[in-house]
Amino acid sequence: MKKMGRSQILDKVHLYTVRTLMGITVVGCATLGLQIYNYYKHVRPARLDERRVKREEEISLEQSEKELELLRRQREAEEMTKY
Repeated sequence: MKKMGRSQILDKVHLYTVRTLMGITVVGCATLGLQIYNYYKHVRPARLDERRVKREEEISLEQSEKELELLRRQREAEEMTKY
């Protein structure tokens, strides 16, 4: 078996380190891409739907409060006209 010099050993270590880091980068980019896809495909639409439903409930509550106030004023006006 052939003996390796110090520079050859360092070259091999450097080569495998670079390959490892390149692999980690590829896997990291793929993972990040999947996270971004998941956010825009599932999470964001769900949050927007929740906000829309909440806003519709608030509008409905405001309308019902206004209707109750209108009914109260109509009753007061009817009672005032009785006398």
